[in-house]
Amino acid sequence: RLTLAPGVTIEEELSKYEPEMMSYSYRITAVDVKVLPVTNYSSTLEVSPAPGGKAKLEWSGAFYRGYPNNDPPPELNDEAAIKAVSGLYKAGLEALKKKIESGS
Repeated sequence: RLTLAPGVTIEEELSKYEPEMMSYSYRITAVDVKVLPVTNYSSTLEVSPAPGGKAKLEWSGAFYRGYPNNDPPPELNDEAAIKAVSGLYKAGLEALKKKIESGS
């Protein structure tokens, strides 16, 4: 369960875990499209070595907009889905960066 704010949650399920590849995949099993305007969301996070003894994290996902039929309302169209997922990724990566830099 991912808690975005009090009372605002996303249910996720681990679908693949490959520690030797430093990779895992998950999918969203329950979310209100008012919270995240997407359906059929799945994602993968992969860590790989980077120059200078650093690491590179790649977070990729696939999803459909929140309204699967023709003529979606603006809050459930392709642009809304892309903007919401991009914001989720940005916030997640910023939180991870902060945690790493704080050493905790």
